[in-house]
Amino acid sequence: MGRLKLSTFLQMRVNVFLYLTFGWKTAKLILFFLGKLYFFFHKKEKKRIIGAASSALLPDGSGRIPRRLAKEIFNGILSHYYEKMFIAFETPEKAAHFLNRHVQKDDLAILHRKLLAGKGVIIVTGHYGAIEYIPCLLAVNDFPVTMIARFNSRKLRDKVHAQAVHYGIKLIDVTEEGNVVKRAIGELRLNRVLITECDEIEEWRPSRKEKISFLGRMTGLDRTINVIHRRSGAEVLFGVIHRYDLNHYALRMYSYEKMAEILGHLEHRSVGETVLKFLELCILSNPDQWYQWKEYAMMAAPLSKGGTGHIPRRPGMPCEGPVPGYALP
Repeated sequence: MGRLKLSTFLQMRVNVFLYLTFGWKTAKLILFFLGKLYFFFHKKEKKRIIGAASSALLPDGSGRIPRRLAKEIFNGILSHYYEKMFIAFETPEKAAHFLNRHVQKDDLAILHRKLLAGKGVIIVTGHYGAIEYIPCLLAVNDFPVTMIARFNSRKLRDKVHAQAVHYGIKLIDVTEEGNVVKRAIGELRLNRVLITECDEIEEWRPSRKEKISFLGRMTGLDRTINVIHRRSGAEVLFGVIHRYDLNHYALRMYSYEKMAEILGHLEHRSVGETVLKFLELCILSNPDQWYQWKEYAMMAAPLSKGGTGHIPRRPGMPCEGPVPGYALP
């Protein structure tokens, strides 16, 4: 398989043909088999991911995360790609039915209240849980959605652009747009919902003045979210879809004030710093939901030999909430 990336491998034409031919239940088995095959031949990449998670999660900065947690992290990575393929290739009608039936979405009421201010809403999310489902869930529930997006393959980009038209989602493609910030502000002034990510590590525009620790490593804070928020005056929410399994999800949304309360802010912090620290808390509580561990190794050196000092998988922390009982239609 050479230097073939996981995303490219799973999205190869022959593999997509298999997913679509045998249906999504069988596609799950095929995709997970292919993913395990990929990591079998890319042991260095697998080791890098485990090493990154160990560095961030282990209090003493030594050893490796438990084998069970490592397995859950890799399952989370493959689950993300399954969700990406499902939302890209399933018909919008069937996808909408699935999302409304299998995602607990009471927190949409929070978004509705924020839109009443008429200034637009920035939903900041991360590579956590079922991120691919967020824009579609909002769109099929009649929210005006614009999303800042980036694609690793032309085939997937073309497909997602076509699907976005069906859902009524506007895409700001960073590979094509000239001034992404200007376009984003324009969308917010139309009182739309702008979805963006705060953990695109390889795409950060780090501030020289404002530093932040993230998962035990010091880096310059990405300025993009702060600039968009300051120039637009839009409301800000942090939002993720927590994955319990591939049939059970829950949408979780938090206002800036709620995040500050949970984080225990004693002084004012910028929106960009707050959302990133809140995402960090979610990752430390549920490391299997984050799939940026490979990119995490690209960040600056650790603050010290030890990790963050947090013990992973603490129950009842932000983003997860109670396991849904699903009294669904």
